[in-house]
Formats: sequence, C-alpha cells, structure tokens
Amino acid sequence: MNFVIPEADSTEIIFWTRVAERMIDVLDAYTGEGAMFAVDTRLRPTGREGALVQTATAYLKYFESHADAWEGIAYMKARAVAGNIEHATDFLGQLQETDWRRWGQSGRSRQMLAEMRMRLEKEQGAGNPLKAGPGGYYDIDFILMFLRLKGGGIFFRVLNTPERVSVIEQMGHLDRDDAKFLNDAATFYRAIDHGLRLYSGHAEGQLPNSESKLEALTELVSRWTPSRLPGKPLEEELAAIKQQTRRLFRRYFPA
Repeated sequence: MNFVIPEADSTEIIFWTRVAERMIDVLDAYTGEGAMFAVDTRLRPTGREGALVQTATAYLKYFESHADAWEGIAYMKARAVAGNIEHATDFLGQLQETDWRRWGQSGRSRQMLAEMRMRLEKEQGAGNPLKAGPGGYYDIDFILMFLRLKGGGIFFRVLNTPERVSVIEQMGHLDRDDAKFLNDAATFYRAIDHGLRLYSGHAEGQLPNSESKLEALTELVSRWTPSRLPGKPLEEELAAIKQQTRRLFRRYFPA
C-alpha cells in the first residue's frame, strides 16, 4: 500500500503522513480474530528510506530515472483504492506509460522478467510450489506482464486475471487457445488457493498432506471449476496444468 498526494497538496505532507500512519495502525492492528489487513508500504520510491507520503510528481521523477526494473513492473499492477479515484487512476496511467517507455519499448522486459521469475522460483518455489514453483501461478502472471509491456499504451483498470487475458488477446498477443488455457489455469489455481484459505484460514503454498483435507479441497475445487475434475484426482490435474503452464512460459521466456 502506498500513499500519493497531488503536487498542489505538498505543503500539507506532514498532515497526510499522520493520516497515513493512523490508517496503517487501524488496518494492521492485531485483534482477537487476527489482523484486519496486512499493510506493506516498502514498495515506494527509495523503499524504507523514502517518505511514507510522497507527491505524484516525485513518483513520476523517480520512475523516469531511478527506479529498478522490478519496481516499475510491480507498479503495473497498482490500483487506486481511496481518495480521488479518477485523478489517482490518471496518475497510474502516466506511471505505467513511464514503465513501458523505460523497459517495454526498449525490449529489455523479456530478460528482466525471466530473471525475476527464476529468482522467485529459486527463493520460494520449494515452500510455495503452487505459486512460485515451476509451472505455478507466477508463470501465468509473468507471461501476462510481459505481453502487457510488449503492447504498451494500455492501462489495465482491473486486476482480474481473466480480463487481463481478454485484453491481451484482443491486442493480438495471444491466440484463442493460449488465452483459453491461461484463463482456465488461472481460475484453477485461484480455486485451489481459495479452498485452502477456506479451511485453513490463511494462505497455503501447497496441497495438504491429510487425505481428509485433500478430499475436502477437491470437492471445493470441483464445484468452482466443474470442467476440470470429471472424476480425476486433484493432484493429477494440477500436475498436468503445471506442465502445460511451464511449457507456455518457456515459449515466451526460452531458457
């Protein structure tokens, strides 16, 4: 979560910093039922060393000349959630255009994204194979980020993966079969993730070892993705999807 104000309000930055700090305290407070929302503000210009609240102008200048590639790519998924949504959305559009001009237009995005993806796989893949392992959900996400940068000029106003797939297909960067597979695979991964959260209360990175929990998860996933599990074991379908996802990933990011 980041806090951005218009340049016209720069003289009130101390006030808005106090507002932001108070908001974080409320959202991140631990209660008897757990924290309401885990707030991470490190992804801002210059990280922890940067001011908690900064102006839109400061953000744009930072991303025009100082930001690393991974920062710019991460901001491609940013969305306005409070304040003047229209102005904030315009600002994010400018920020994403800056990202495209620095990294997408230059053609450097393929190598940078591949390096980022392999680093995540190495650091998180063993503990979170559903997302970070070979063929996991991150493969889908990185394919879509690469194709988004390749196209440029389009600001995604939604984070919904099926809609991201649809826009990229309409841009001509995905054929119908690949678009359908990515949509189905993303839906399948999300169904597993939601099912795991439902019975455990938190995010899980892999299928449960307990047979009873696996049966319960299979039942949930089969309800949400009825075409994926016609009497097929969940592990078998997951393995097939991971294999096909990684094959598609390698088409865009050759080893």
